[in-house]
Amino acid sequence: MENPEGINALDLIGSKAAPEDFIKAEVLIKTSFGVQYPKEKFSLLWELILEEGWTKERLNQTVKYFLKNKKFATWTIADWFDYTVKLYPYSWYIDQIHQFGSSANKTIERYRVQGKVLYRYFDGNILPFEYLGIIG
Repeated sequence: MENPEGINALDLIGSKAAPEDFIKAEVLIKTSFGVQYPKEKFSLLWELILEEGWTKERLNQTVKYFLKNKKFATWTIADWFDYTVKLYPYSWYIDQIHQFGSSANKTIERYRVQGKVLYRYFDGNILPFEYLGIIG
């Protein structure tokens, strides 16, 4: 879990996405955009998502992101992998303090996840992990 580039917190929430989750997501996307995409496009997308081990939470949050932010039906598979909720290790936190000074503490929050303290900039959304608050 000590990845300096961070980890996607959504991959740590809930169970793995299942075929019925993909079907629901596909229906929502097709309905929202009013497009009958080639079957192969979604087949490849679901295959890549399965390979990465997405959770149901990550899939649902990504679909919501698409519905709220993608205005045009011409998305690519890569677009699905853009949405993330990153948590970072202590080394990232130290880099932020070196770069922005101690005032960054007023905007960085902490979580305990699987016994480790992880950090991110506060955005108003509380993740379902042990919340340790804004540093200060």
